[in-house]
Amino acid sequence: MKYIDMHCDTMAEIWYAKLRGENYDIKDAPLMINLEKLKKGDCLCQNFGMYVNLERPADFRGDTDFEPPTPEYERMDPWYAVNEILKVFREQMEKHAPVADGSSNTVAKDALSITQVTTGTEIHQHLKDNTMCCLLTVEEGGVCKGSLNNLRALYAAGVRMMTLTWNFDNELGHPNKPDREHYYDFKGRSDNGLTDRGRVFVDAMQNMGMIVDVSHLSDQGFYDVAELVKGPFVASHSNARSVIGCSRNLTDEMIRVLAEHGGVTGLNFCPSFLDDSGTPKETVDRIVRTAEHLRRVGGIEVIGIGTDFDGIGGDLELGDASKMDMLLDGLKKAGFSVDEIEKIFYKNVLRVYDEVLG
Repeated sequence: MKYIDMHCDTMAEIWYAKLRGENYDIKDAPLMINLEKLKKGDCLCQNFGMYVNLERPADFRGDTDFEPPTPEYERMDPWYAVNEILKVFREQMEKHAPVADGSSNTVAKDALSITQVTTGTEIHQHLKDNTMCCLLTVEEGGVCKGSLNNLRALYAAGVRMMTLTWNFDNELGHPNKPDREHYYDFKGRSDNGLTDRGRVFVDAMQNMGMIVDVSHLSDQGFYDVAELVKGPFVASHSNARSVIGCSRNLTDEMIRVLAEHGGVTGLNFCPSFLDDSGTPKETVDRIVRTAEHLRRVGGIEVIGIGTDFDGIGGDLELGDASKMDMLLDGLKKAGFSVDEIEKIFYKNVLRVYDEVLG
């Protein structure tokens, strides 16, 4: 079954490989997502998130594990970082774009082409043509450094969704950063919402047609967004806090508010968002359990997919994009109808894209 995945970190991983002197190609890169795996999983549209860690050192060379040497160490400029990932994305899109076959049709340079899209209308065409496409997003609003000109530049590059934060405070707001000492008994705060600049950004994103993504955002930030946004917004990769109580998951009240806005939350495959045991494991059954809770609380229309592939690790049963049929089978076994599964797999997200992006 066709699916839309609202979030992955694959382009950042390809950039990291480049910095290490390794040449990854999105066609067959040794990652959770590549074109071969997307094709096997029957992907319709993959959102490629340009993920930037605000704490990266200036001399970062692609090692994803690092310890800051001192609190005063020089950090990489986030605007530079996101533009470096954008270069990687453009290189991959150019390399794997479809080409004309001499008739009115287009065909791939090989069997694995992918095309960047910016509207729901374009995704509908790819659905009709049985071809793959992708949407460009940003994970970490701090890359803009508070500049609306930078936000407009990202939009001009085709970015159509952005999380306002990742795990660090920035000019726009505050995150729900996982607290390892209280990981599963997290309590939200009411004094750390959007900044004044964050409110300006949310208004600007609405006006230009960029989807506001509240994954990683603080609880109060979520409600600030809900107050400002008139139509749909999304939590691209967040689960349910009533099921697993970590800070990155949404409370039942948040799920209901998101549903009232016509928004969607993407099922995140991260083990610690699905299992609160001492050794968390991601299984299809645990993903389905979250989907069942979301349906009870917010209705079927609030559920989408946001795998977080290439941004997660650990014990994964559904560990890459080629295995999406496992989720399809798991939802069927749990009693979800074909119509409900289609909504989870792509129709709910596509509805949001139609409304916000056109």
